Amino acid sequence: MTTLELKKQEAVLRARLASLLDSGIRLEVVDTIGSTNAELKARAASSHETLFLAREQTAGVGRRGSLWQSPPSGNLYLSYCVHSRRPLNELSLWSLGITVAAADALERELTLDCKIKWPNDLYLAGMKVGGVLLETVSLKDDGVAVVIGVGLNIASHPDPQLLRRPVTCLSKHSESPLDLSMVVDVIAPAIVELCRLSHDELQALVMSSWPSRDLLLNQRVAVSALGEGVGIARGLSPDGGLEVEFAGKRRTVYAGEVSLGHVDTQ
Repeated sequence: MTTLELKKQEAVLRARLASLLDSGIRLEVVDTIGSTNAELKARAASSHETLFLAREQTAGVGRRGSLWQSPPSGNLYLSYCVHSRRPLNELSLWSLGITVAAADALERELTLDCKIKWPNDLYLAGMKVGGVLLETVSLKDDGVAVVIGVGLNIASHPDPQLLRRPVTCLSKHSESPLDLSMVVDVIAPAIVELCRLSHDELQALVMSSWPSRDLLLNQRVAVSALGEGVGIARGLSPDGGLEVEFAGKRRTVYAGEVSLGHVDTQ
């Protein structure tokens, strides 16, 4: 993309996000970057309330350090940094909250019925369409910079055979044409508004919205970290863990891969 084209795209985004930017949020748009999350982490101390958008990522990272394929094809590679003094046990729920807020916004604004595969993968029609990655950086004043990355396949998606899982993009499920600026206008306000909620409001949002979006609910799942074979997913615990029933006894999972049949999100 030429510099002129990039400036035009940024102008469109700024017009769409005018009310958000008027509230003090900063927006940066670049053509190519290694990783939007890595960029904001590197300058976390000076990036409070900054939205960072790239047309292409050359070193995008998913959950647990896996490669996030990020071709320059109109998809969403967006990160947001916000400083917080909340305790880590409250911040741990933000990743779930952002995923729920994104799914709710996509349904409300674009009539896309998104499901969530715990803890932060977005699905349409049983296929992965995006995900959320939350990282933190300690600040000198004892606060923390929270860097939230959201990746969404909008116009295209990676090769399912290469990823060894079913994948899709938003445009295949929308009755109306979609472009990057439209999706940014849906997702960016959802992220910012979620970060402004109190912990009680955040917890209420997650617990109320999760059951209808839970891809795993009452499904047979394998949890690699527990090594107990196949169990039944029984929903979300109040602190954001996944409750899994093994032989009539429930255990709460906080980390590790959870797989569901052919739906394998590594």
